[in-house]
Amino acid sequence: MATTMTTVAQSLFFPPQAHEKLIHLEARDVQDARSIPKTLCTPITASSSTHSMGPVLPHYVLPKVHSVIQSDGFISILVLGSHDRSASALITENEKGNKPFNWQRPTATILHTPEGNILQLNVLPGRAYVEHYAALLSTYFAGESFTGVSVPTVHYLPPAIDACASVFANSNLPYLGTVDIAILGYVDKLPRCIGTDKWETGVERESEEGELFAWKKRILPDGRLVAFIGCTACYWGDIGGQLIRALRVHNQVQEAVYIGKLGTLDERHIPNSILATGSRSMFPDGSVVEWDSVLEEAVKEVSGVVHGVHFTGATSLSETKEWTREWKSKVDWVDPEIGHMAMVSLELGVRFGFIHVVSDNLSREGLEGLVDERKATIVADRMKLLELADLVLERYFGERLN
Repeated sequence: MATTMTTVAQSLFFPPQAHEKLIHLEARDVQDARSIPKTLCTPITASSSTHSMGPVLPHYVLPKVHSVIQSDGFISILVLGSHDRSASALITENEKGNKPFNWQRPTATILHTPEGNILQLNVLPGRAYVEHYAALLSTYFAGESFTGVSVPTVHYLPPAIDACASVFANSNLPYLGTVDIAILGYVDKLPRCIGTDKWETGVERESEEGELFAWKKRILPDGRLVAFIGCTACYWGDIGGQLIRALRVHNQVQEAVYIGKLGTLDERHIPNSILATGSRSMFPDGSVVEWDSVLEEAVKEVSGVVHGVHFTGATSLSETKEWTREWKSKVDWVDPEIGHMAMVSLELGVRFGFIHVVSDNLSREGLEGLVDERKATIVADRMKLLELADLVLERYFGERLN
């Protein structure tokens, strides 16, 4: 029987409930469910009646639920941080392998006990990501999409703060080599990256599962080396900060720009019509991180780019109507990564900036949102915004030449 060691891990931004003990599961191969610790964290459960998404909330949750959870019954589910793509791990049938990046999703391992089967959901190790997936499952079982007879209990184990460091160190990221500027996020959607040039991985023979990262490089006229870096997994929440740290440690990155999507709390903004940027982010406990955005000059007087204050939250399932009313006077944008990426960048002396598509409006139901993203009109609108982001990048690249 495999042994399980637990150590106390504390976090300023993701505290457990007062009656719960925060622990980190060190064992990777738990063969006997009796070795799982009994003190676990309980996720939040979102409701369509109180959540900012309203009645479309189930349509957001269901596609993210592992297919084996939708088809089989379990007495309980444990969500933990482990990037397990081995043969013994069950790959969900709703992975979107038809795109180059951000398609890997958590895998499942079934643990057998005399009382019944327990499902272990293996999530890329980040505290916010583990908490988010546990909340997704808890919400799924409480909603109409679940048609089973018995509702399993759902718990999660927050991983160590730096749990993804070894994942990145053992990936192909070190083979990227030294670069000056890292462009992260929607790099495969940028017009200048869509060309026929092959994405590089730094290895001659890729593994059967493929490599975690791929990139395209560009040398600027002043000699600086830019890398447009895509990742097959989702670096949700604090994993984004761990990625900035890995890029600094392994690749000596000096500047980083994150291009993605986020929500707005400002009723005036229409989804998929503007880009968001800023240099200040708030956390749930009220703490603030501020930085000098590397894009400050590049976005000046660019129509369609809006500055605002950002909120860094662990899971979108906590974005209720009440939460929105409370925070809309304090922040404009919300997503899980930006604050973490900014904090690590400040710590390590990396210049950082973000420019994101505004994908949804938490203050107004009925507009385009996270469940409509594959509509042709939304795809077209976002491509126009990413062309604008590409223009901002060109201005940013050319600043030192002027």
